[in-house]
Amino acid sequence: MLDVENNSELDDVDRFVLQGDVMPPQESELIKVTMGMPGPPHIYRRKNRILYKECQIAGITFHDLEEVWNELYEGAELALIREKDNKHDKNAIAVALADDYDGDPDDFDFDYILGYVPRSDNKHLANMMDMGWAEVFECELSQVNGSNPYKGSLWMKIYIISKDEEEYENTDHLLRALELDDEAYEEFTTCIENHGCAYFRWGGFQPCEYHNFPEKGDKVMFIRKGENETELYLMYCIAVGDDDAAYFVEDKDSLYAVDDSCYYVFTLIQGPLKVKNECMPFLEDEDISTIQADEFLSKDASVKLQQLFYNR
Repeated sequence: MLDVENNSELDDVDRFVLQGDVMPPQESELIKVTMGMPGPPHIYRRKNRILYKECQIAGITFHDLEEVWNELYEGAELALIREKDNKHDKNAIAVALADDYDGDPDDFDFDYILGYVPRSDNKHLANMMDMGWAEVFECELSQVNGSNPYKGSLWMKIYIISKDEEEYENTDHLLRALELDDEAYEEFTTCIENHGCAYFRWGGFQPCEYHNFPEKGDKVMFIRKGENETELYLMYCIAVGDDDAAYFVEDKDSLYAVDDSCYYVFTLIQGPLKVKNECMPFLEDEDISTIQADEFLSKDASVKLQQLFYNR
């Protein structure tokens, strides 16, 4: 448990949101189309893209990343920059934050990079970039691991972009959340302590068009508000539906109930993290359910809550 009262690292949370060089793209940069169903409020258009490669960013310990490390996040847009004059690797491709690169490799200061595409993965990519196909690639951070660049790692996903557009819900990197009352909190913590996971029955047979419930692999923030401080549990959904949940649920009689609900099972990623209420004003305007986690938090709240765990 971490009491972050008077913790200077909380200032980093605010700086993370205010500094523009590593912020997620603002909504004004996207084409907004209203949607009438519950759940995320907007649908966006983007180019279709296919995952070309996911790999670890090499050489991060050779660059000064300590100041920026706590501001990196999954989904941050990256730039791939061909470094033809690299004397150590003729196929070198540098990786930088997209906002640090203006598109001209000849006028780029390679001191401001995160690292490189690994040698084992760069030959074919370098050849395609040299043939003038650099603009068909997009890149983003897919994992930020560890508390600093000397003990952690960065992973990225590289995509190939097509000319076609698709519509998509703007839910990338958003958290769902559930606020626990006294009774639910006691059951939740007891279940984690005794069984290593927590499970819930939430409404709507799968698939259900009227709710926006988590899927396997999604993260959900469970929140317990006290008078002076709030406990946070970052959880990972490991099972959806009675068949998947049967392995985890102790009360087998509760499975396959004839109603409009099914099981959701979560395991703990991190927590509990205790934070003074005064340090989380960004939660005051969030509509957090106390019944089931079928709504997303805002991008601002999602980023700040996850950043609290990165800074512990």
